[in-house]
Amino acid sequence: MPPVSKEIALGKKELALGQVIDGDKVMSLPTTVAHAPAYIDDVPATTSVRESRTQRVRRLQEEARALAREQIAEFEVLLDATAKAAMEIADGGEVYSIGAREICRRLADELPRTLQTLQVISKKR
Repeated sequence: MPPVSKEIALGKKELALGQVIDGDKVMSLPTTVAHAPAYIDDVPATTSVRESRTQRVRRLQEEARALAREQIAEFEVLLDATAKAAMEIADGGEVYSIGAREICRRLADELPRTLQTLQVISKKR
């Protein structure tokens, strides 16, 4: 019989189904292996409810697109809040350093345009 497995377990080598070498002896063991490959198609489902792989791929792609749209919408809210916070710092006067105020002034000027661009790009998809 050709070897099925060369796995070493507890000092014994399994040669073939039902045969084990222990030292110099070959013992036959009453072993039956029920092997049935597990396929996705073996999962019980009714034919009317079951979706094809193509339908599943389309559904998952749409879910991914919906999540991407959701993430972009959240990012738009964050950009808007950041622009408002930057404006507050820019208008904060002497409490903030001149460098911080200048950077925030630039951000407050730039972020609303960036937000509008992102919104236009998002709506095209």
